[in-house]
Amino acid sequence: MGLSNFERTARDLISRRHLLRRILLAAGIPVLASRFTEAGPVISTGLDPRFLEKLRNCLPEDTLFFHAGISFGSMRELTGGDLLHISTQRRERTLSRDGGKSWDAPQPLLTVSGETLKGEGRPEGGNPSLLQLESGGLALVYSKKTADPAHNHTVWFSRSDDGAASWSPPRKISEPYNNAWKFHNSAIVTSRGRIVVPVFTLVGKSLKERGRALFDDGPALIGHHGWEEFFAYCWAYYSDDEGRTWKTNTGKGVWAAGGELFATVDHSSGGHYQTTEPSVVEVAPDHLLMLLRTPLGRLYQSWSEDDGASWSRPEPSPVASALAPPAVERIPGTHELLLVWNQSSAEEIRQGLQRHRLSSAISRDGGASWESRPNVFSTFQKADGRIRIEPPPISFYRARERASRLPPNDLEGTYPSIAFWKDTVLVSFMCRERSYYSLDSEGRTGYDHPPGQRGTTTHVCVALPLSRFRGGAP
Repeated sequence: MGLSNFERTARDLISRRHLLRRILLAAGIPVLASRFTEAGPVISTGLDPRFLEKLRNCLPEDTLFFHAGISFGSMRELTGGDLLHISTQRRERTLSRDGGKSWDAPQPLLTVSGETLKGEGRPEGGNPSLLQLESGGLALVYSKKTADPAHNHTVWFSRSDDGAASWSPPRKISEPYNNAWKFHNSAIVTSRGRIVVPVFTLVGKSLKERGRALFDDGPALIGHHGWEEFFAYCWAYYSDDEGRTWKTNTGKGVWAAGGELFATVDHSSGGHYQTTEPSVVEVAPDHLLMLLRTPLGRLYQSWSEDDGASWSRPEPSPVASALAPPAVERIPGTHELLLVWNQSSAEEIRQGLQRHRLSSAISRDGGASWESRPNVFSTFQKADGRIRIEPPPISFYRARERASRLPPNDLEGTYPSIAFWKDTVLVSFMCRERSYYSLDSEGRTGYDHPPGQRGTTTHVCVALPLSRFRGGAP
């Protein structure tokens, strides 16, 4: 298939820039170092070059390379050094032999009988976690909507013993007559071999966002789920036999047993608040940390001392956060944790700028404290280089119904995931232009229009040196 006009334009701009650089260097004229080690992004679909330039300006100086326009799901370095990527939404797998710079042609996700991997009902699935099992096989845990109108949010498991070439028939993890959903890359296999899958559910009614701000020559939506009428809580499933059977954490569904994890302020006097899209990481054998998304200006945290079988009451973490999910992973071969999340101040949340910075931090003490590291993405990269924001008081924060004008270069970067390949960290996230949220004369946004008609929304994968996060650590 030939290149689109957008792709040809982007390619020509990159080529001219590098030609000019070579001419200047040959003439002995000093040239500033390129902002990127690799020449330009790899584009799988036609993206507006103006969007790509805005994206470049939001990425760090030490970016090695980045991809835009690719549906990134879950990635894992295999034993032989290849990088495997799984997209359950597109039901395909791809392989990279150079740490994500280039990828082989996609291959379908097939069961051992040759059928497309899917659960019951609708075929699409999402939010995958690609896991390495203790026995050496691979596991895939993902969310899926089914045809059941009442209980259509479910979680599924499949395994492969031939390097992802074929998969076992999907097995439903979530129990009947219950809705459950998971965040991508949130499940883990502990050092004991246990699979732990954190999930959440909603109770109540979801409403359309009410926050508005001026953007360009009209109004645009701001905020995410700040004006809702639902409650949400989290829990975990776990398996000790590599996915054949599953249990819920202690107390789940038991009267007054505390198995449902949500935020409680001042022993109920300050109210109960939703927690959603949890992620889990192992900090030591039997000791796990769960980070939870909340509207209280912080990530909340819960701890397990029995390998995920039971969890402590969620409490505030020392990390300022928007109402957005975090990604947390243990750096291979170390005891250090890497966190990437939407760090935001209370005022940024009120202005509708709560997903405009993807920050990073390292913990060397099992999540008790976090050391700030340079941002992974920031709309404020040049104007505001803050890497740490003082956590606000515990309170409910949301976008104003009428906020001030948004900047013209407005981009969101959110829903991060982390993968490692040798000495490189690959951070994938969703990126969206504010024009996607612009309201037309009928009050519709990009959600209501065909893709590409109202602003760019895509996935981005950024490769960064591991040293930028670890600092001077051995």
